Amino acid sequence: MATRTKIIYLFLGLAVGFAAGFPLGRGSAPDAASWSRTFGMELEGRPLRGSLDAPVTIIEFTDYECPFCRRYFETTYPLLLQRYGDRVSYTVRHFPVSYQHRRARKAAEAAECAGDQGRFFEYHDVLFKNSRALDDRSLVGYAAQTGLDSNRFQTCLESGTKSEVVDEDIQAGIARGIMGTPTFLINGRIIVGAQPVEMFQREIERELAAE
Repeated sequence: MATRTKIIYLFLGLAVGFAAGFPLGRGSAPDAASWSRTFGMELEGRPLRGSLDAPVTIIEFTDYECPFCRRYFETTYPLLLQRYGDRVSYTVRHFPVSYQHRRARKAAEAAECAGDQGRFFEYHDVLFKNSRALDDRSLVGYAAQTGLDSNRFQTCLESGTKSEVVDEDIQAGIARGIMGTPTFLINGRIIVGAQPVEMFQREIERELAAE
């Protein structure tokens, strides 16, 4: 692993350790008026649920072995998709805490390999449903389960070509003050942790009303 990447993970480890000193799930809501809807991150070309032109953009920084991310996936995520549909543009950024979750990074790369075949979110969902079994063999098995070309998927995963995408997401998160997972940007407004669905709805409704 390159020295630069090691430095990134060292910083990330320290940052998450610092964050652990506070109650995980506490939200913050800085003034979003001076921030862009995407907080300066490019969405086009990345996996997306909903419409790119939606009035509300949600960017989730996640880790596939994070128990709080899984709790959000199971309890809040499906409700938001059902309620808001194409009124929300939903995208995922990878933020694996590798010093603690040793299989999360490869799982993130696997999701990107699935994205090459147009099945990012189907595979993303399977990963969270099986977050305790993310060894390489299982990752390839999930590809077949989601209808992917298994040989193409395995070649992508073993090549490590998606490592750069994961690194870019980590750097983007660190640059924006992300310290742990899950963390969300709703039109540039930060929510930290697996908060109750009502908090997400309140933020989304405020943005929709402002349109």
